[in-house]
Amino acid sequence: MALRPTIEIEAALSSISSDITALLSQRPVPLGNAAPPATTGVYVLSVGTEIMYVGEAKGRKGLKDRLTAKHISGDDSHAIQRAFKIEYPDRLIRRDHIKKTVFAQWLEITPDHRVSAVERVLIWMFNPPWNVK
Repeated sequence: MALRPTIEIEAALSSISSDITALLSQRPVPLGNAAPPATTGVYVLSVGTEIMYVGEAKGRKGLKDRLTAKHISGDDSHAIQRAFKIEYPDRLIRRDHIKKTVFAQWLEITPDHRVSAVERVLIWMFNPPWNVK
């Protein structure tokens, strides 16, 4: 009986590792050109070569809503908005800057608990500055 949990843990870790590899293998796309699906998944936002934010998208609007609406047009308290607010106080100019300079990679993942596991491991691995509250 002791063997079964070990096999399940190894399978879960293998799935998470495969998901992370697949996500980071995706070609980064400027947020302004991103066309993610309306499905659940995990995403990474970067500026240059640095991963700045890791997030998960759940619910019926999924990745599409998170990447094309929340991060680009979010309120001033959102992590990305805060990151550029001093340099670009005007919201429209800031939004244009974000669309051009912040890049996204995403991966569709189900079920929800697997989405959360992949997100947590990525945050642990990269400690992205925009994930710090």
